[in-house]
Amino acid sequence: MQCLKHCCSPLGRQQEAYWLQYRSNEKALFQRTAEIHAKVLAAENVKQFFGFVALDENDKAQLREYQASNAIPSSKWSQITGVYLYRENKGLPLYSRLHKWVKGMMEDRADVNGKEQDQFLL
Repeated sequence: MQCLKHCCSPLGRQQEAYWLQYRSNEKALFQRTAEIHAKVLAAENVKQFFGFVALDENDKAQLREYQASNAIPSSKWSQITGVYLYRENKGLPLYSRLHKWVKGMMEDRADVNGKEQDQFLL
């Protein structure tokens, strides 16, 4: 079964191993960050309701270090959630839906910056 997987994959063995490592790291970082973001947002909402929030020292430190601006819109969740098959963009690998979303955001910013510069040239 493992041989068939490697024969059908568009990736070489080492690139597939890297992809698996990337996805594992992204998942772990995403989970830790989501936990803190949810805690910070929940603390802000509880504080708005009660006027204070009871936090332990670790939670207080996290609140000082991180700020949750707002809840994340469902449109963003939809863009990074779901089954993902390996893709490339301009010859560069996109290792996950989150990676694809970030690259798309960066290209959008570059397009906007390019258009702004074009306006100054006119």
